[in-house]
Parts: sequence; structure tokens; C-alpha cells
Amino acid sequence: MTDAEVRAAVDDRALVDACTAALAALGRGEASQAAKQMLPAAGGGFFLSISAVVPALGWAISKWASYVPAEGGAGRSTSTILAGPADGSAPTAVLRGMLPTRLRTAAAAVAAIEALGRADAASPVALVGFGPTNRAVADMLSSLHGVRSWRVLVRSDAAGDRARAALPGEVVVGGRDALADAVLAVSATGAAGAVASVADLAPGAAVVCLDGARVWETAHATLIDDRSTAHEVGGLARLVAGLDPAPDGAVLIDQAGSAVTDVALASVALGEPQSVRDRW
Repeated sequence: MTDAEVRAAVDDRALVDACTAALAALGRGEASQAAKQMLPAAGGGFFLSISAVVPALGWAISKWASYVPAEGGAGRSTSTILAGPADGSAPTAVLRGMLPTRLRTAAAAVAAIEALGRADAASPVALVGFGPTNRAVADMLSSLHGVRSWRVLVRSDAAGDRARAALPGEVVVGGRDALADAVLAVSATGAAGAVASVADLAPGAAVVCLDGARVWETAHATLIDDRSTAHEVGGLARLVAGLDPAPDGAVLIDQAGSAVTDVALASVALGEPQSVRDRW
């Protein structure tokens, strides 16, 4: 499947629900994923591979990805997902392109926000960075939760102009002081160090960090991560499964990307494994 075919096949609400189901299954021990394997490359680039199986969704995946940085601009990323039935039979489909990763990252972020109980259309949402990933998050928050008020922190005037043109409703682009009334923030910047603080936001705000906790000065926020291993389930999976309560007050979710959410994407894009076999 190409990016265009994936976009045509994926309903955002169905994808968020599938990500919720996949993370909950991981939290309950009803799904499994291998530890992320990463090979560093020169200049800050990398190659990585991940894999997971979620029997309840009927699929398993292996994924290979890479990133090559570029001076003065966006680097180049690649992604290939090989999907097959969860019963271990022959692989069924290949999903090539970055859109599947962006969509599942955005949907998993929305699933985390919903698990926290922080999806509130009446309150401003801060976007730290406005590249393709945060644009996908904003699109889902707008379409699924009616968000119409945005606070945007970006590094360039051009990115600010893109945010003003793309986001529905009230859009305030500014420095860290512009974040002061946001009760929810999502970051996707690729920055190497802190660009904002949880203290910049409204008291008790929630942050979903898609680019590493280093991007935030965390102050006294409760930290939750999604780094599940064969021996320990990450806090995000436990939260979504209902095994841990949603914390009160300020919270930061360090969401590095769970392979089970790639399974969720495959299940929504492809449908039932048998139906895929029948089509081909």
C-alpha cells in the first residue's frame, strides 16, 4: 500500500480506537512487542527495527525505518511495514511511506490524551513544533474533539504561517509566554534540548511528548513513558489498560512509539487478514 492508499483506507476514529485497544492489550499482557533495535549512523541519523503482535486485532508487523539529517532543513525519513496475520502465517502486505507512521503516532497521542481524560474542546491546545506529525495530531484533535483554539511555538516564521493557514479557529503563534493558558500540549520538534517547560503551561496541564522528554523542562510533572519490554510494561500501556489511574495535576507522557500501534494501523488499513487474502 502507498501513502495515498493508506489515507483512503484509514478512518481516524477507528485508528484511535485500534491504538487504544492495542496499548490496552499490551498493558494486560495480551500483546507483545520486541525491544526496539537501533543502529546509529553518522551525523545523528539512525536505522531501526521494531516488531509486534496483537492477537485481538488479528495482525503482526515488522517495521524498518531510517532517518538521515540534513543541514539547515528537514532530513529524510523512510519506513516500511511488513504485515502478516497474527497466527504466524505468511506475510500479507507491505506498507511503504511515512504516512502510516505519522497517522499511528497521531492516533496513539490522541489515545493517550483520551486515557488521561484531557480532551477538552473548550480549552486551548499548545503545539510545540508544526511539522507533519504535529499537523496530523492537530487534524485528529480538531475532527474528533472539536478543538478550535491553538497556541503554537515554532522556530521559524514560515512554520508559524503554515500553522495559521492550516489550523481551524483561533491560532496564536508566539514564544513560550503564548503557552500560558494551554491545558494540553503536544510536542514534535526533533530538538536536541529543552525548548519549553511544563511550567510554561496552565497549572495542571498535560504534555504528550513525541520527540523525547529532553525537549521539556519537566518541573514537578508526573512522568509516564511507553517503553515496554518483555519484562516490564510501560506506564502508558498500563494507563490505557486501566491498571494505573490517570494522575492528577501536571503530567508528561514521553511517547517514543510502540510497535503495537503499528499493528493497530495495519488492522485498520487492511481489515481482516482473510479479506486481504481474498482480495489478492
